[in-house]
Amino acid sequence: MGTRPKKDASKGLRLNMIVDNLNKKTPYGGVTVKELVDKYAVSERQIHRDLNTIQNELRVPIIKNERLLGGDKHTFYCLETGYLPSLSPEKATVLFLSLLQQKGSALAGQLNELKGVLVSTLFKYHYNPTELAVEKLQNRIHLVEEDLAEPAKVGDIFAKLVAALKDCYQVKIRYFVAYSREETERLVKPYGLICKRQNWYLVAFCLNRQDIWVFRVDQIIDALPYTKEKFEYPEDFKLKDYMAQSWGVINDGELCRVKLKFSPNVAFRVRNIIYHPSQTVDEELADGSIIVSFNVCGIKEMKTWIVQWGSSVEVIEPYWLREDMYKLAEDILKMYKAE
Repeated sequence: MGTRPKKDASKGLRLNMIVDNLNKKTPYGGVTVKELVDKYAVSERQIHRDLNTIQNELRVPIIKNERLLGGDKHTFYCLETGYLPSLSPEKATVLFLSLLQQKGSALAGQLNELKGVLVSTLFKYHYNPTELAVEKLQNRIHLVEEDLAEPAKVGDIFAKLVAALKDCYQVKIRYFVAYSREETERLVKPYGLICKRQNWYLVAFCLNRQDIWVFRVDQIIDALPYTKEKFEYPEDFKLKDYMAQSWGVINDGELCRVKLKFSPNVAFRVRNIIYHPSQTVDEELADGSIIVSFNVCGIKEMKTWIVQWGSSVEVIEPYWLREDMYKLAEDILKMYKAE
């Protein structure tokens, strides 16, 4: 049970506490004057004066909603401009910096606006700009990410897909198929979105293929919403379950147990990062290397991940994957071999 504020609490402190209370209660319909009277140990008249000060002097818009409770009419006060979870300056700064990770992504188009809204809202709740120190931190943090060449264009397509996903209508997309270097037209029913290393993918039922397909959003050249062509989202489809066994974004349905041996120089890192939910450390060898197993599908994507480890990883099983990696290493060697 919270500590009751002292009756002699300063007006400024009480106003801040009331704003914070309104902020917390807005998602649940607001707070009554009686609740504020009981909480801050002041008169009903004083609470009305405080609410007036908050709205007219602090410029925090408040709205009133009347509801019937137990047959009696009650007035509830809440914030007009929505609600921001109660955050310390430290947590607010972390939230602000997390937005910076979206620079150059499909969400970049809204980034500056979101940052502005966040900062202005935090200041409205009386955080001191020097406490947040967002500009200072922003200048001292460098993000190494792959940026989209045209984030605004991809962001516009992404917004159309989100709208179609939310309202369950079909979308006609023009899609670039990388391996064939061809543009294709597909009519799809959007089922969900996946984010992998800042890259977004659309999971949809493709009417052309009559199957669930995954499309990389930045390879969608154009999207035409068919807002009148509604569809029923299948009750038996769960995106999380559908992707659970996938190494990345491809679910080819072929589950496979993969066993890898990591050298001592990367063993610590592998032990401390969960690359897939099925990951298990099977054995720790005397030289410091470790044997790690995964039960996954979408091995095609996993191959590119294995290549990134270079000579620090060895495929133990299955044998066919070991052979595939050997052939891939040969192809790379041929590419760099001197004439």
